[in-house]
Amino acid sequence: MNELQPQTNAFRIRPRRHRWRPGFVNRDASRQMARRNGQPCAASVPGPIAAILSTAQATLRRATSFLRTAVRWVERPVFPGTSGPAHETAAVRAFPAAKRLYDIVFSLAGLVALSPAFLLIGALIKIADGGDIFYRQIRIGLQGRPFRICKFRTMVPAAEQVGPFVTKDGDARITWIGRILRRTKLDELPQLWNVLTGEMSLVGPRPEVPRYVQHYTAEQRDILQCKPGITDLASLCFRDEEVLLGNADNLEEFYIQQCMPRKLALNREYALRANLLSDTWIIVRTVCPYWIGVLATYGIILAASFWLSCQLVYDFVPPAMSALQFWREISVVLALQLACLTWRNQCRGLLSYFSFPELRQVGTALGLATLGLLAWWAAGAGSPPRNFILVDFLLSLSLLSGFRVLLRLWRERSAGEEDASVDPPARVGIIGAGSTGAKLALELIVKRKFGRVIVAFFDDDSQKWQKRIHEVPVVGMPECLLDGWSEKLDEVVIAMPSAPVERIRELDELLRQTGLRFYTVSCPIKFWGRQQTS
Repeated sequence: MNELQPQTNAFRIRPRRHRWRPGFVNRDASRQMARRNGQPCAASVPGPIAAILSTAQATLRRATSFLRTAVRWVERPVFPGTSGPAHETAAVRAFPAAKRLYDIVFSLAGLVALSPAFLLIGALIKIADGGDIFYRQIRIGLQGRPFRICKFRTMVPAAEQVGPFVTKDGDARITWIGRILRRTKLDELPQLWNVLTGEMSLVGPRPEVPRYVQHYTAEQRDILQCKPGITDLASLCFRDEEVLLGNADNLEEFYIQQCMPRKLALNREYALRANLLSDTWIIVRTVCPYWIGVLATYGIILAASFWLSCQLVYDFVPPAMSALQFWREISVVLALQLACLTWRNQCRGLLSYFSFPELRQVGTALGLATLGLLAWWAAGAGSPPRNFILVDFLLSLSLLSGFRVLLRLWRERSAGEEDASVDPPARVGIIGAGSTGAKLALELIVKRKFGRVIVAFFDDDSQKWQKRIHEVPVVGMPECLLDGWSEKLDEVVIAMPSAPVERIRELDELLRQTGLRFYTVSCPIKFWGRQQTS
């Protein structure tokens, strides 16, 4: 008998049986299955929990697969064959069935939901001058076929006989109700019928009159292969077209030579990338102008400030007020704050551009709203309390300003990355590690302007050598440029406004020997102002 073999049956090694027991799963079998499926092995899990997890994983896999298929289907180009430049897509034939179904569903829903608005607008047009409610005009549609577009009439009868087809701001032919309809774009609503009948689409290049289509180039005529729409990218960019044409001496000439080519370029860009998601986004932007989006953003931030102020003032304990009182107070506060922000023109500016002028306007608007709330409290409202009003003012100003500063930083970072991807930045050395050179370096480091990056400082002051200013090393004296540094730089800036004239001349001769481009600046604002090249 082998000496290593146990003498008793109690220690005999037996093969392990994978027998299922209620409440548990076979750990080895589950691990083998996990390895077979490429999944990490898990520890023993009770049977009911394992069944639940398995069902959840299967459901998640099915949902993920469905979403991927839906996204691929929705993001398919609505114009087949639009993968290349627009002038190469003459083979565009028709919209897919999904695009047509999209148009039918939403145009029919719009006609039904907006029927009361149709009746009201029609009555107002009749009251204005008693003329026709609708205006029909020949436009050029898909494949160059003419059709009659339908709009609410906004001008006096026979307006085309006494003026050009295009209009400018303040045109005397536009009626008073027509100005309101044009400003709100409600005059385009009857075109939903054109969409339902298949002559137009919800989103697509705006159709032009035959007189303007005659000016299309051969390349621009490719856009006629796309079904026209009620709105498009050009409609968003030229939303205030009448204001743009307001000072033109010859309206039609300016429109044909300046506006129409830009519109067609935007339409071709849309045709290259159009899909149902982009169509939906264009419709949302058409219905909700930019200032509405800004107001909505401000409203969310101010509502968050109101809620946080409640938590701080009441020590994170729910205040003793009813839900009706809470909503009444938040409605009053937000309405007053948004009204003041609108009055200070903070709904028209780009949110990503924020500096001291914008901070002053935002602070003034919120300060006026705070004074109004304090006056309301003093008049006997009693709620919200004074300390809440002051806390809300500080939080609102901080959150709004912080949000816009973040957008500004994101914009500047994105712009810097785009500039860097186009052309590598020029390597710059600064002669002069004083205040002027330090400000110049900080300007370039923070704002990433001019496509340049600061590599090194050079200065006559030996106390600054081998030190760092804004994380940029001070290499040594300017003469170090002759010791191999000329190969590491593309440009040199002399930022020594208080240096003697003799020293400037010496530096001039030194830099001419290196063959580098060099500039002389007196302050960061005048950067690259005066060039002295070799």
